[in-house]
Amino acid sequence: MKFVVDGMLGKLTRWLRLAGQNVVYLGDLEVSTETEDKALIRLAEKEDRILLTRDLELHRKAIRCRIKSIYVENEDIAKQLAEISKQIDETIHIDLWNSRCPLCNGRLDSVGKLAVKNEVPQKTFKKHERFWKCTKCNKIYWAGSHWENIAKTSERYERLMEDPSC
Repeated sequence: MKFVVDGMLGKLTRWLRLAGQNVVYLGDLEVSTETEDKALIRLAEKEDRILLTRDLELHRKAIRCRIKSIYVENEDIAKQLAEISKQIDETIHIDLWNSRCPLCNGRLDSVGKLAVKNEVPQKTFKKHERFWKCTKCNKIYWAGSHWENIAKTSERYERLMEDPSC
């Protein structure tokens, strides 16, 4: 799935990229404040992307232009993911084996431990066995302590998908 996301949904952008979704974020584009809405709509049309926005006016403009758009009402990330999943009729899975770089949208490739020996802190190198490297910006990732929070949010999302009243 391909998305274009407005400036109010930066956190959601990172989560969707972790889930392997191809996401262009407004903050990644070089556009003036006056032309942001037009740029997002144009990009959605040109690249057949779904627009995700918290701006109701932008959402309505996109719909008038026959652009697939989802107005994201929730502020909670698990609820946002569930809301989008239901709209696109597709489950979103957070999985490092299928992730994109949360920063630049590049693909993450699994790399051998020795390949990153001089690129990560020594303590990290000793503690972890698996590493991923962005093919675009070369940032290196590993399943560190933050992965626990990612797993908890993913579990909440999955519960919401099973029972929306959670």
